[in-house]
Amino acid sequence: MRLRVLAVAATVPLLVACGTDAPQATGRGPGMLANLPSCDRVPLDTEPEVDARVTGLVLPDDARVTSVVEQGALTTVEATVRMTPLDVRAHYEGRADIDLLRVEDEVFETEVLTRAQQRRMYLRAAALCADGTTLTAVVGPDSEEAGLPEFQSG
Repeated sequence: MRLRVLAVAATVPLLVACGTDAPQATGRGPGMLANLPSCDRVPLDTEPEVDARVTGLVLPDDARVTSVVEQGALTTVEATVRMTPLDVRAHYEGRADIDLLRVEDEVFETEVLTRAQQRRMYLRAAALCADGTTLTAVVGPDSEEAGLPEFQSG
């Protein structure tokens, strides 16, 4: 019986940390990101910047777009930004010009699903360095069947 209680006590925090719709209540997120290398040592601007005129694409103002690829009804956009994934989440939660359909984060990665300009955008923000993040956005029709990526943490 004692082993079963210990197993449950050890498993519950892991389940909570793996996939959550709420920010980390412990405040560990920013501290954990500080363990990543300094962004001064991880260049965010090595690839040339490209123009991204994609209806429904809503990125943070300072995002630097490096790739735009159209694949049928979907467009994939790659970018970097000087923000943490948790900052990216807060950015989208604070916007009034989009419908935030779903958001999840796991400190080092945030996933966002939005609706803007009659299009949907799935965005994954992954920590690249202590305060830098890579963004991968897939924009498509405003439909459940659009073929946008699924949230990884379920």
